[in-house]
Amino acid sequence: MSKLRQYLKMTAQNAVLPFWYRLFAHGRVPEGTVLFADAHHDIRPQNMDLLWHTMNKEPGLDISEMYLDFSKASFLKTLFFSLRFMRKYAKVQTVILCDNFLPAASCKARKETSVVQLWHACGALKKFGYDTEDDIPSSYHGHVFRNTKLVTVSSPACIEPFASAMRLEPEYVQAIGVSRTDIYFRKKWRMAVQEKFYRFYPEARGKRVVTAAPTFRGKAGSPQDYDLDAGALQESLGSDYFVLVSLHPHMRSSSRSRFRISAMPTAELYPVTDVLISDYSSLIYEYLLFAKPLILYVPDRREYEDTRGFYTDLSEIPCIMAENEQELPDRVREAYHLYHEDAGEVTDGETEEALGRMELRRTEFIKKYMGSCDGHSTRRIFEKIIPAARAEIFTKAQ
Repeated sequence: MSKLRQYLKMTAQNAVLPFWYRLFAHGRVPEGTVLFADAHHDIRPQNMDLLWHTMNKEPGLDISEMYLDFSKASFLKTLFFSLRFMRKYAKVQTVILCDNFLPAASCKARKETSVVQLWHACGALKKFGYDTEDDIPSSYHGHVFRNTKLVTVSSPACIEPFASAMRLEPEYVQAIGVSRTDIYFRKKWRMAVQEKFYRFYPEARGKRVVTAAPTFRGKAGSPQDYDLDAGALQESLGSDYFVLVSLHPHMRSSSRSRFRISAMPTAELYPVTDVLISDYSSLIYEYLLFAKPLILYVPDRREYEDTRGFYTDLSEIPCIMAENEQELPDRVREAYHLYHEDAGEVTDGETEEALGRMELRRTEFIKKYMGSCDGHSTRRIFEKIIPAARAEIFTKAQ
């Protein structure tokens, strides 16, 4: 059955969708038409939210949205969604994506249409896209990022890795920032998510919050389980700490661990997290904007490096490494105390010096990999997409 489904998907991608597109790809493309689309969510992804709200303030734009999580939808539902997308695609000026979206790559788009890729990750840590078989196997002969005219990244250091991973000319990858990171610079948002967190977890008040947020592993249809025993970590750390696990959405249903899985998106946990435990996830770049301690729990570091590989040397990352579960509780305490001398538990000059070195590494790391994320990324992206005259109207309205 899986082979039949795969055959039907390939037929739709290579024949049905291009044919349907050509039926409607004639006449004028209306100016100011914008389509937000995603195949990984049933509602607007957080990565698109700020840009969508910004564009909706602009007079004269005709904005539409199409979202469906293909991994949960039936073949027929996916096909009908894709056909509706292709019909719109044939008559739209700008398509905005934030992840792989194969319908947009099923055929050559009209010259009047541009595809903008916001992507969903900052920095450039683990290899992705065409640079790893885990993402796009060599047996796939299409071009996943076909028609893409703009990819927004978090710094100039990310241009080369993204161009390689997406098989695009570097000129199409621009370091104008990642839209969703603008929210991290807003005090009202930070206060709001803190209040939300303590409504969900009132028992965490007064405790040191430790969030474990691993990268997605495996393939979309068969994710691998996360091997950290969060319950054992909580027991080892004791009642002063509150351990929470934030899993990738595609890992939640497959994970064997049921210990305190976060009901909130990972990004909303940054303001309340005292220590973050991650591994090879790009979320570490965003989290480090908050100037808090980071632990990389990497028991499979050598294997992962050999099989998948990295764009960034892990030794660059301002963090404390943990290579086995037994040492993890001590590394958490070490990380917490490094940043919290004022708690009265660690006050020696050696710790102060270590914190200074870590902060210097963090500052240099953020400048190199997140330098274009300054709270104004959405405006720059907006002005890149929308003609200058309209951008001026928007600027005056603020």
